[in-house]
Amino acid sequence: MNMLTSDISRACLICVSAAAGLAAAQSGACLIQSESVGAIRVGMTVAQVRQTVRGATLRPSQDGDGLPLMQVIRDGLHTMDLYVDAEVGVKEHSKIELIRVFDGACATRDGVHPGMPLSEAGRRYGRLTRLQVTEIESREFAKFEKLPPWLEIQVGNGQAGIYPPGERGTTSSAPSAHIASLWVSRPVADRLPENEQACNAPQQRR
Repeated sequence: MNMLTSDISRACLICVSAAAGLAAAQSGACLIQSESVGAIRVGMTVAQVRQTVRGATLRPSQDGDGLPLMQVIRDGLHTMDLYVDAEVGVKEHSKIELIRVFDGACATRDGVHPGMPLSEAGRRYGRLTRLQVTEIESREFAKFEKLPPWLEIQVGNGQAGIYPPGERGTTSSAPSAHIASLWVSRPVADRLPENEQACNAPQQRR
């Protein structure tokens, strides 16, 4: 009985902690919304971001496509990638064009956050209409019927979907599928357009 009570208490503490983190995010501490994550906004310069995220480290880097970005490191954790104009590169006057969020303490007003089971996101954004793996970096994105036009949900690199042999598109997800990161920008009409040819292209396993 003592062991059962201990397990219940531990579970309650985890729930309270998660709820507190979500409440902090939704109150604005790290709220994800159109064009912004917390105090960081699309259109800010790198210099302005430095002033905004005092105590964090900004590390110049690039993604697998060679696109320039700034990694935001806080308390040793890689929390965000801030993409800048590819033609300008990472400079103090470079403007942020896209934000990728890894930090599970950041959430939308609907409570969607990195680390959340994909099925939970479906309760907020409706039916899952497609999972698709990109050709170059094998990034795997989920599209829902009510997904906001400023948000993209990345779920992994080809492991979250149940794909027909040789294809890169599906409407079925694995039970273990979860949100790996959230991409935030200005609203875009259809960031992941229907493309049967892309879905039928061979998936590159890494």
